[in-house]
Parts: sequence; C-alpha cells; structure tokens
Amino acid sequence: MHPVLKLVAAAVPALALGVAAAAAEPVKVAYLTPKTGSMAFIGAMYDPTIDFVVKPFNAAGGWNGNPVEVSVYDDQGTTQGAADRFKQAVADGARIFIGAGTSPLAAQNLADIKRWNQRNPDDPAILLIVGAEGVNFTGADCSYYSFRFTTTPYIRQNALAKVMKETGALGQKVYSLQPDYTMGRDMEAATVANAKTYGYEVVGTARHDVFKIKDFSSFVEKARAVAPETIFTAGGGSDLQLILQAASSAGLPAKFAGMFLDEPGNLAAAGPAALGNYTAQIFNAQAGGEKGEAYRAAFNAATGRDPVAFMSNSLITLTMLTHAMKQVPAAPKLPIKALITAMETSKTPWPLGDLSMRADDHQLQLPLVVSVVSKDAARKLDGTDMGFKPVKLLSAEETSMPVNPECKMVRN
Repeated sequence: MHPVLKLVAAAVPALALGVAAAAAEPVKVAYLTPKTGSMAFIGAMYDPTIDFVVKPFNAAGGWNGNPVEVSVYDDQGTTQGAADRFKQAVADGARIFIGAGTSPLAAQNLADIKRWNQRNPDDPAILLIVGAEGVNFTGADCSYYSFRFTTTPYIRQNALAKVMKETGALGQKVYSLQPDYTMGRDMEAATVANAKTYGYEVVGTARHDVFKIKDFSSFVEKARAVAPETIFTAGGGSDLQLILQAASSAGLPAKFAGMFLDEPGNLAAAGPAALGNYTAQIFNAQAGGEKGEAYRAAFNAATGRDPVAFMSNSLITLTMLTHAMKQVPAAPKLPIKALITAMETSKTPWPLGDLSMRADDHQLQLPLVVSVVSKDAARKLDGTDMGFKPVKLLSAEETSMPVNPECKMVRN
C-alpha cells in the first residue's frame, strides 16, 4: 500500500498522538504560489494536495511528535510578490519553502534562499521547486539548498520523442512552437538536440508571448507551410487551448506533443481538437494499474477530483518531504542539513514506481507516462468523453538524463 494511503488508514488509531503533536512546536513550511492574478489557476491546482498528504502525516505523529504546518502565501504570479511573500514567511518562522510557480518565480525564490543562507549560515532555509522546469535549476543554478520535484523540458521531450518514435506516431518532420520564456526555450533546444537521435528533421521553430495572444491562426499557418507531422510545445493554460482550437479550425493535420495538456479544463476547452495529441504525464492512474487506481480513488474521495497535471508534482513534493522527515531523528528543531541528507538518500514509493532525489544535482528521478488523448481512456476528464490513454510507462531509469555539466554544487 502507498505510504499516503497507509497514513490515511492510520489516522483514527493515531488520533491521540495527533492531538499531542498539535500542542508541540510545528515545523513551518511556506507554500509560495500564485493565488490571484493571471496565474491563479496554478495555485488552484495545488490547493487540494496539501491536506491530503499533511493531515494524515500529522495524525500519525508528524516529525517526532511535531506537526507540519503548511501556510500558503500568494505571490500573485510576480517576482516582486514572490520576494515580498518570502520575507513574510521567513519572518513567520518558515525554513522550508515550496516554490510552486513558473521558472521566473522559482528564480526569485532561489535568489531569496541564497541571500538568506549567506546572511544566516547557522539557520539555513531550503527550496523545494514544484513546477519550474527550466534547465538552469539543476544546471548553472543548482544548489545544495534547492531541490527540483518535477522534470525538465529535456526529460519530457526525450520521453515523448522516444515513445512516439517506437510506436510510429512521431513522423519525420517536426516543428517547435513554444512560449517565449525559459521553459519554452529549453523545449525548443531539446527538440532540436534530439533530432538525430530519433531520426526527424526540425522543419521550423516559432515562439509566442505568454498569455497575451488571443488568436494563434498566424502561428498555425506558419507551421502549415512546412507540413510538420508532430509539433512539440511547452505551452499550457489558455495558450495551449487556443493553439489547439486554431489548429483544429484550420484543419492542420499535425499532432501536438507537450507537457501540460492534462491541466484541468484543457480537454473541455479544446474539445475534439485535443484528440490524438500526446503528453508526458507525471501520473496516470490507468498506467499504474491497481496501485494507480487506488491512489486516484483515495485522492478523489478526499478532494472530489482526480490528481492531474501539477497536482501530482505537489503530491510528490509533499510525500517525499514527509518521508524524508521520518528519517531525521528528534531534535529541538528540524535540522535542515539532516533533512537534506535524508532527501538525497531515501527512496519514496509512488504508484508508478519508486521516486528518488539525485544527490549530484538535486533532480528528481521519476517515472513518466506518455499518453494520447483518446475516447478509449479508462478515465474521462473535464466532463468530456475523452481522457488520457497510456501509450507507455517509462521507469525512472528510462527517463533519467545525465547530470548537467554546468551544475557545480557546493555542499556546505
């Protein structure tokens, strides 16, 4: 049984222990994420994940009798908001920070962590990056005090290209259509870099502004001119929905392969235009068999929804954090460096396969599911007759990419 499910089952007999823990000094965790503004949809995805992991952990005794207290801080989707909320959270006593925003927000979080640690070497803080997939966080900006609990565009693009090539879905002509910021530029670079490995030609590239364009027809026509069979994209949210709608309206025959098609509402907004497109998922209950379905059912029973998109990143982050805490002996307060060691050395069960954190660069090692939007999927989403049908489950060993040579981690 998955550890979170075990904790749920143990909640009632552990009630007395949970009450005692509630009176103990809490371990404060600051969850930095957009709750308002144009990126509020990001924070909304994370909301149901916190209690699902933390409540049963605390009911079972927390960290040696100390409960974990997660407070959500709204960074409003801006770097200034992220900096302000960091100051507020650190003043509130948080030393564990979960950065649950875009790559620019995570960069601000990391800068704040580094500045705090330089000034307070005996009272360090750590950053757990949930959703930012920019390569730099485990490359040039890797840090002993920072961990990434998601993939990179290189990891996802490689998984997509590998499976689509194996199944004959990739084709020989590929196009790159990316949001013009860190993650999109990395996805474009990955698409170009993998051309020789998977035997395709990159026939064109294009980038677009993020959450500003209302009509993507000109981008679709530019792609149509070079007749790609697959279009790779790191687009998400309303951008991805509008791209798929524009492609469908124009009758563009190419399939899309991306990272965020399973965000809540995307299938409903895209409609039939979503069919036949591919995505690399962190969780797919059908791919996980009995364990996957049990986990999905438990989450749905507790929250009223299935775990999709970045919900899974947050569930992994919180599960690995609490799992590592159990390895740290009792002390007057949670020792951050001991927690870092525990996170680097422990393996955490997950319905699709074990999770681990690579010590060399603090990059999560995780399985991925390459799925296709289909009416034959076991679970239908967004009130549609469509869902994500697994094409192949790749193990953590299969998805792992080499350590970025730009990572020069100083362990202190």
